[in-house]
Amino acid sequence: MTDFTIGVTYHGFILERMEFISEINSTVYLFTHELLGTPTLAIKNNDPNKTFCLTFQTIPEDSTGVAHILEHSVLMGSKKYPVHDVFGEINKGGLMTFLNAMTGSDTTWYPFATRNMTEYFNIMDVYCDVTLNPLLDKTTFEQEGWHYHKESPETPVQFQGVVYNEMKGAFSDPIRAIFHHVFAGLMPGSTYAHESGGDPKNIPDLTYEEFISFHKKHYHPSNSLLFFYGDADLDQELAAVQDNYFSKYKQPGNRSEINAGQEINSPVFIEDSYGVQPGSDLAGKTFLAVGSAVGTVLDRKRNTAFQIIANILYNSDASPLKQAILDNGLCKDFGGLFMPTSCFKTFMMTYLVGCDADKRDRFLALYNKTLARMATEGIEQDLILSELNKYEFSAREELCKTQRGLDLIGKALPALKHGTDPFTALQMEDLFAEIRRLALNDNYFEELIKEYLLDNPSTVVVTLSPDPEKLIVSLRAEQQRLQEYESSLSQEQKERLVARTLELTRLQQTPPDEQTLALLPRLSRKDLDRTPHFPAVQVEHDGNITLLTNTLDTQHIMYMEFGLDCSTLDTDLLPWLDIFATIATELGTGQRDYTRLAKDINIYTGGFSHSFTTYIHKDDRDQLQSVLWFQIKALAGYINEAFDIVKEVFTNLDLENRQRIREIVQREFAWTEHSIQSEGYNLASTRVFSQLSLAGKINECVSGATAYLALKDLATHYDEKEMDFIEILKTLKETVFHSTNMLVSGTGAEQELKVFRPLAESLSSLLKSPSLEKRTPCFPEQPLNQAFCTSAEVVYNVQGCTLIKDSNAYNGHFEVLKTWLSRDYLWNTVRQKGGAYGCFIQFNHITGNFALVSYRDPQIAQTYQAYDAIGNAVYSLALSPSALEQLIIGTYGSFTPLQSPAALGITARNEYLSGITQEFKLQRIEEIIDTKLESMRSFAPLFSEFKENKVKTTIGSAEKIRKHADLFDDINEL
Repeated sequence: MTDFTIGVTYHGFILERMEFISEINSTVYLFTHELLGTPTLAIKNNDPNKTFCLTFQTIPEDSTGVAHILEHSVLMGSKKYPVHDVFGEINKGGLMTFLNAMTGSDTTWYPFATRNMTEYFNIMDVYCDVTLNPLLDKTTFEQEGWHYHKESPETPVQFQGVVYNEMKGAFSDPIRAIFHHVFAGLMPGSTYAHESGGDPKNIPDLTYEEFISFHKKHYHPSNSLLFFYGDADLDQELAAVQDNYFSKYKQPGNRSEINAGQEINSPVFIEDSYGVQPGSDLAGKTFLAVGSAVGTVLDRKRNTAFQIIANILYNSDASPLKQAILDNGLCKDFGGLFMPTSCFKTFMMTYLVGCDADKRDRFLALYNKTLARMATEGIEQDLILSELNKYEFSAREELCKTQRGLDLIGKALPALKHGTDPFTALQMEDLFAEIRRLALNDNYFEELIKEYLLDNPSTVVVTLSPDPEKLIVSLRAEQQRLQEYESSLSQEQKERLVARTLELTRLQQTPPDEQTLALLPRLSRKDLDRTPHFPAVQVEHDGNITLLTNTLDTQHIMYMEFGLDCSTLDTDLLPWLDIFATIATELGTGQRDYTRLAKDINIYTGGFSHSFTTYIHKDDRDQLQSVLWFQIKALAGYINEAFDIVKEVFTNLDLENRQRIREIVQREFAWTEHSIQSEGYNLASTRVFSQLSLAGKINECVSGATAYLALKDLATHYDEKEMDFIEILKTLKETVFHSTNMLVSGTGAEQELKVFRPLAESLSSLLKSPSLEKRTPCFPEQPLNQAFCTSAEVVYNVQGCTLIKDSNAYNGHFEVLKTWLSRDYLWNTVRQKGGAYGCFIQFNHITGNFALVSYRDPQIAQTYQAYDAIGNAVYSLALSPSALEQLIIGTYGSFTPLQSPAALGITARNEYLSGITQEFKLQRIEEIIDTKLESMRSFAPLFSEFKENKVKTTIGSAEKIRKHADLFDDINEL
């Protein structure tokens, strides 16, 4: 190891400063490249999950999305690695724990992480070459950005492109529109007034020449920041970047400057609309928001304080502002957030969901009145304490994050980017102690609220109303633009356009040759450990309760889960189970009302939540156990207090606060409706799996379309259905909170587990333990092929079947085939050729149920055709030994993921309940490593079944669905 000295140059990098930071147990080094001026931060410790990140300051000057398109495009081949899809090829075969690229409002990131030292330096070289020396041919621009698409003389011209389709999906979300208006309104004329991801209306304005020019201007080492993290040799890291890349530059480049825009000096009112389906009920569908500029990223103390203030105002059920808004019946839900790092300026935003436009002035009056009262009368000390403790818990939990390197880089980046101290940015303890003292003793939060939220002229108010004509108008404008373009073409030009479209399709389908692929640095099978360690739970039985514990270093945090057997619940209660559990964690008990409960959850715990799982045993597919889990986590000193909260909810839940129940129902419906309209693939997926197994039916009833439609009906007709719903809640309270077949799971160090065990065992005497008679629930038949129409402009297509009927037919070879399907076949056919943002596989190896899911997809029929063609593709699958080896390595990496201690505990628990043993997993590892091409091809007959006995569900664009109505047995409006 090199001994570093301040002021000395190492491989072209001058060491400016180094310091050991005890909070993160790391030595931090700050370098500046001697010639190019590149700021370089190295965070060195014994973490084997090495992380590298290269960022560029990419300043948009319009909303064509050029920075976003470049982010996609540089990964499509470089001078050293002229592979058509470098990112896709790397992703097929590697042990990376993180691999991505991200476009922010003024910065583009290229980070990755891996535990393998050889792979770390391999991918570092690839990332440097693709960003600094990309090929950027026109085909890449057309595929990843946009192009005119015309497949035959008879078909109309369309816009196509991966980013174009991605942003069509993103712009279906009204919350995104609110953010854009707040950014643009608070910072007119600034970098942030533009949509760096690209507005679909503007993306086709981008020319290939502008695209190339943007890279030349922004992708230079002088306009970059460089980060290293983990246990790799720092001298070797610096040498790798300098010798292979930075040394090739003979003069520095220019650094792109952010345009912060003008500061507004009086409130701005913005009115806009978002698209909904024609015929929709428009009442209670408006979004209102108020955003205020509160500083810049340079003020750490103020920004940290505002993060805590945001939790006080928006997240706590004890928030005076939240209570005032909801008690006045202004909306279905209320929220907000503080944005500390999205751009140079920071801002606070408050929003109302499910409102009406004519309530704007009432909202603003109440907003100002409530904040004024908080500023003058003071914020309740318990509320401040609860949010301070919650923030401190989150900081402690960050020490256990799987991608700790990425997290620390994210904290240091704003400081390095804007020329402040990155060492200070990595330290929180002293700053937090000061904020705690000021907040509890000196009215610090109240003064900030008064100065920056009340007496602040730099404020924007946004009204976003539903418009049933907007989607139609947008579609017509797009079609008119395309028609005008096509009309301007001569017959010869039209023929050339068809030829170009077909040529682009051919290029997308042409696999890279082995000679070119061999240029990519690779691992080999011999780098794989055939006997990795998988943590297993310790199992204890105490009366009705099964206690599952995992002894792991969790930085003195105890993770506790309490599983209630729901296997005997009546079918008609299942759609209400999720909303019941939400209400249970937020309503209050006989000892604490809901505001006291909210405060105590934050004072003593890191959160109280729930989830639902139906377990199927590997050795018996008919052996089901449906479990409602309540999860709570706490620092070691508060384990008893956290347990008391759970105990009170289980034994003394108070269902008398009808107004609070109404608020929770309306809020949950508003957010569920919003998520389904903008990101609805989970609803389509659960509906497909409901056709394949009893477990799928149960899960769909709890968290799919059945549950959503029940919630929608309740929220829409709440007054008339309220008393029936209260009775359902009472029934669930009586039938869910019992100790029969109860599961209790704990993850923590042995010292914390010693405190937890007797508490867990006490539940047996605290809860009733009725005798439960298991019965097979009955569900109504559903049409096999369904579609759900929303206001999105793209779709999500899901197709599934029970692919592996005999559980003994499943092995590790299928996992390798699954990797090929996901990272090769679907990537090429659905994403690159079809234009979808993504496509992935959902597979349960215990049931054998298998589904394909496309994401932000412009196609329907074409995607389903690609799904149906899988059988032929597997029959004719041809892979070189090198390509097969990479798929094996990639599959191995997926089978041995990097997980936090909390996630390891949950995985071990779930595997125990499903009958999955260490021996089972090691056998799969052996099979994965020993996979041969013929063993992959042997699964081809199963995909004939996938084609013949498929179940389909599509959710999304009503216009696209109606064009393909013949593909579905039933079409529903959501």
